[in-house]
Amino acid sequence: MTTPMVLVVDDEAIARAFIERALTQEGYQVVLAPDGETALEVLRSMDRRVSLVITDLVMPGMGGHAFALEVGKLPSPPPVLYISAYEEPQGEMAKRFLQKPFSIGDLTQAVRRLLPQEAASR
Repeated sequence: MTTPMVLVVDDEAIARAFIERALTQEGYQVVLAPDGETALEVLRSMDRRVSLVITDLVMPGMGGHAFALEVGKLPSPPPVLYISAYEEPQGEMAKRFLQKPFSIGDLTQAVRRLLPQEAASR
C-alpha cells in the first residue's frame, strides 16, 4: 500500500515545519508550499496523487478559500483541512477546520478522519 501524501500550505515556516514533523512521525509523506499559487503548481506537476491538503485560510496572495476552490476544480480533488489562528469558518467548512494553535494529537486525529479510507488504512 502506498503511503498517503499530504500537501501542507501555510505562509508561516514554523507552522509548516511543525505539521511536517508531526505527520512524518505518523508515517505520512509530506509536501510543503508557502502559498496557494505554489501549492497549485505542486498539485498539477506531481506524478502521484495527494491524499489530503492542509491549508491555512489567511495567507498573502491566494488565501485558503480561493486555493480550495481551485483544488476543487482538479480531477479527483483531495479533501481539504483548513487551519487558521484568525478565522473560524461556519457551516460545512467548520467540520474540516483546526484552530491554531493545535496539538499534534488534534492534527493527526483530523488527518485520519479526512483521509480517504483506502489511504488511511496503512
